[in-house]
Amino acid sequence: MPLNNSLLIGASELRARLAQGELFALIDVRERAQWQQATLPDACHLNVYDYFIPDSSDEGIVSMAHAFYRAWQTLLIGDNVTLVFFEQQVGMRSPRGVWFTQFAGISGALLLDGGVDAWVQAGGALLPGQGLQAEISAQHPDFSPAPVMHRPLTATRADVLAAAQHHTQIIDARRQSEYSGEFAHECCHRAGRIPGATLLFWEDVIQDGQFLAAGELRQRAEKAGISPDRRTIIYCHRGARAATVYVALQLAGYQHLAIYVGSWHEWAEHDELPMLTGF
Repeated sequence: MPLNNSLLIGASELRARLAQGELFALIDVRERAQWQQATLPDACHLNVYDYFIPDSSDEGIVSMAHAFYRAWQTLLIGDNVTLVFFEQQVGMRSPRGVWFTQFAGISGALLLDGGVDAWVQAGGALLPGQGLQAEISAQHPDFSPAPVMHRPLTATRADVLAAAQHHTQIIDARRQSEYSGEFAHECCHRAGRIPGATLLFWEDVIQDGQFLAAGELRQRAEKAGISPDRRTIIYCHRGARAATVYVALQLAGYQHLAIYVGSWHEWAEHDELPMLTGF
């Protein structure tokens, strides 16, 4: 049975539509070695995970758009196909792939709910990955032509600083120990959270490798105090886990969503920016 959401596609539905001759671009966002070993037939590979933006200024966001477009052009994906991002199960990579396409103004991208595991369970075959591959990378000196980008889906550190005065809510998608400041990644010299942030742990929106039902996602968002009527900025460590919560809130019917693309990795490095610890 088709999933009741335009962002997700189930493995059985994908198999049926492929068998009917519908054109898809299947995009494996797992580690390259996993794709090479075994992936969905004819899937290409795109590394959406390792790229992060060290400076979430307006200029930095433009550079991120260019980095995505350079990688995307390498894959030679046509306009007459439906995009499907997938990983082993739903995690932090396939949602980030969907977010990148939305940011770049590419509509209609889907996420394979349950990923490779669901595909195999539905009777789908796997083959070694041998197609086109690309990586979103900052190593692109040529910044022309200028790409299209949907700027409202991103937030700079200035946007986050001004959140309270604009009645914007901030969501922290990290685990509790990061939120409270008990744990810090080695790359961050400060531990804690952005003041005013509400915790919605990214793993709490998925179960058994798939997104929770839309109604359950809505309940969890409302329990966390997240209003659908306010703009919502989501962050994590470097922007990947935030994308999982971003997609989950879209599934729950939320619309005014953005990712703070610098996330805590950037915030922690600016001593002038405020932070909180504890609960």
